[in-house]
This record gives sequence, structure tokens and C-alpha cells, in this order.
Amino acid sequence: MRATSAATKPNRHQPEQPPQTTRTSVRRTSSNRQQSGKKRLRLWAVLMIVLFGWAGYTFFGQSSVIADKASKLEASQTVRAESEKTLGEVKAEIKRLQDPEYISQIARKEYNMYKPEEIPIRVTGEGGGE
Repeated sequence: MRATSAATKPNRHQPEQPPQTTRTSVRRTSSNRQQSGKKRLRLWAVLMIVLFGWAGYTFFGQSSVIADKASKLEASQTVRAESEKTLGEVKAEIKRLQDPEYISQIARKEYNMYKPEEIPIRVTGEGGGE
């Protein structure tokens, strides 16, 4: 005869239960779900406020920089237009200086130089000879 004990022999009528852990499960009730939804909504709202604040700060910072650069661009365009005008005048003067008749007029007016057969007439007094 065999000696068997109840502890070593499994009972076929009772199913084996898994070992119980020390974890406790938290059941979500409708009030817990509402609170977690409110928390998410608050978190989302805070993130959106931070995002829009950063975007506004960046926008206004960049708009002032753009305004400064626009004024500098306008000033440089004005300087460029004046330089082009001066360049046009200088080119016209160079073209006139290549004409011998123009050079002789400048020599007569500024340097009192005359051709050998010319007799200079000088007017003295007020009114210039009128």
C-alpha cells in the first residue's frame, strides 16, 4: 500500500490557480476617466499656449528685423541711384572731352588760351559791356 498525502496529490475537481501577486489593479470609474480627460485637455491647452506664445515672439522679433533691413535696402537703393546718375554724367563728360571743339572752349574760358590768329576781347566794368 502506498501512503499518499493530500498535499502531494492534486485534486482533479479544483482547477489550479495562478499565484497571486501583490499588485492591485485600479478600476477606472467614470469620474476617473473625466478627471484624466480634463488633465489631458489642460496639458494640451498649456502646450498650445506655449506654442502660440513662442510663435508670436518669433514673429514680432523677425518683423522688426525685416523692417530694419527694408530701411537699409531703401537707403542703399537711393545711394545706388545717385551713383548711377553721377556715372552717367561722368560718361557724358568723357564723351564731350573727346571732341576737339569742346576742349578749345574749355581752354579759352578757364585757362585764357587762344589760337594764334585770335584777338581776345576783354570787357571791363559793370554790366559786362552792355
